Amino acid sequence: MSDAPFHPAPLRRRHLAAALAAAMLAATMGENSRAAADAAWPRLRDESGWPLFGKLAGLDRRPGPSPSPAAIRTVTNCDDDGPGSLRATIAAAGESDTIDLTRLQCGRITLETGAIPIELDNLTLTGIRADRTVIDGGGRDRVFIHYGLGTLTLQKLTVSGGYYRATGHDVAFGGCIAARSYLSLDHAAVSDCKAVGVGSYGGGTFSYALLMQNSLISGNLAAGRLDDATTAGFGGGGYAYFMQIFDSAISSNRADYQADPRFNSYGIGGGLMAIRGGGIYNSTIDSNFSQGRGGGVAAFSDLRLSNSTISGNQAQAEIGGGAFLRRPSTLQMDNSTIAFNRAGRDAGGVWLNAPGSYFRSSVVFGNALDAGGDDDLGENVGNQRNNYSTAVEQTIDGNHNLIGARGPLFTLPTDTLELDPLLEPLNLNGGPTRTHALSKESPAIDHGSNPNGLASDQRGANFPRVYGAAADIGAFERQGALPPREQVPVPTLSTWMTALLATLLGLGGMRHRRRAAGRR
Repeated sequence: MSDAPFHPAPLRRRHLAAALAAAMLAATMGENSRAAADAAWPRLRDESGWPLFGKLAGLDRRPGPSPSPAAIRTVTNCDDDGPGSLRATIAAAGESDTIDLTRLQCGRITLETGAIPIELDNLTLTGIRADRTVIDGGGRDRVFIHYGLGTLTLQKLTVSGGYYRATGHDVAFGGCIAARSYLSLDHAAVSDCKAVGVGSYGGGTFSYALLMQNSLISGNLAAGRLDDATTAGFGGGGYAYFMQIFDSAISSNRADYQADPRFNSYGIGGGLMAIRGGGIYNSTIDSNFSQGRGGGVAAFSDLRLSNSTISGNQAQAEIGGGAFLRRPSTLQMDNSTIAFNRAGRDAGGVWLNAPGSYFRSSVVFGNALDAGGDDDLGENVGNQRNNYSTAVEQTIDGNHNLIGARGPLFTLPTDTLELDPLLEPLNLNGGPTRTHALSKESPAIDHGSNPNGLASDQRGANFPRVYGAAADIGAFERQGALPPREQVPVPTLSTWMTALLATLLGLGGMRHRRRAAGRR
């Protein structure tokens, strides 16, 4: 292990205003620069227009190894540095290599000398399983910084314990992982990471594009902190310009700021923030917190939600407890459930501010405002105090929905049900992610549709999307009794062991009584 003193990886300084300008630029570019369809990644933009990514691009990259066929390189110990360590193995890797951590006898690598830099465009790290291969930042620095123009892929491992604290008016981004280009999580987890600065982008991950498959982002914090300044926390779990989320969970993340009445501060996207939007499929976003807007997810461009659940998130001070979509973003939602989220001021469930959204066979119900009352859908209602000056009438297209309380400017499909769907609490009802089961008396049963011809509900295989006369409304399809939930076994003794234990206890009691009698 190296005895060199720890120094955080250097990043060129940039004021929060530049970072905010980048976000606004991304939100206002024309249709020609929109991300490609769901199946394709968007192209990278000119670095001059992306100050945050310019921080990574501006670093002096060390010359990498000469090009060679992709190889599998094995990590042989859990040391921070030195031969066989993860750090040394990555430093020696070539383009598109795979770093194999499956042969480790230990389960955790704790970094002591700072983040591991990855200079290659494409690299894959593979562990045994997310709960058996952990790479821990030890609360000292980030875990990985990826400078390449390709994809960093993490498979079957957990990245945790990263902490990046920017100083002065620097912005912080990526508490555990900062990636200049694409980040792919495959059966992986990112947890318990923090990014802290006057502006903070991505408590867990920061990347141009984020792809998740069967993965988890949880327990991360993006915190805006600096005295006598405007502060901002964006994307508690992750911050990306484009995202595609499949069969995954975003849970218990937080985006907050240092409140000071003299300054306008921002907290947006407790779970995720995606400037160019993207898609969420067969996934759950729950129990996240934003001090400002978008408790669960925030998007500055169109968002697709399919066969998914957004539940139990909070936007404490402002709007969009479950989801916040900034104008001109739309929500395109199929077979999904948005329930039991909260907001401080408006739209406990979903905040929309532009026409063009559609809901099909979806539930938006049981969301609430801290000011009192239920509010499942909210819109721009001309609040001058918060720089909203015009009201926007919105017609939601679609069919077969169940929607509760909504703002006065919404027009819903004529077949919309306005009844209590009788949702069960969020739980593991089969499949990899938690869902709200429908009680057997729910009016959502057999009143939905399956517009995309899905084979299964959110839970995946063995849970057909259509069971009975028609699909149910929402992410969950009731199919008779609920599957048995995992039970923690209580150890029991066999009959003869019980008898033996009783005999030993009895003998012990007799000895105790005899000794006590002898002392009298």
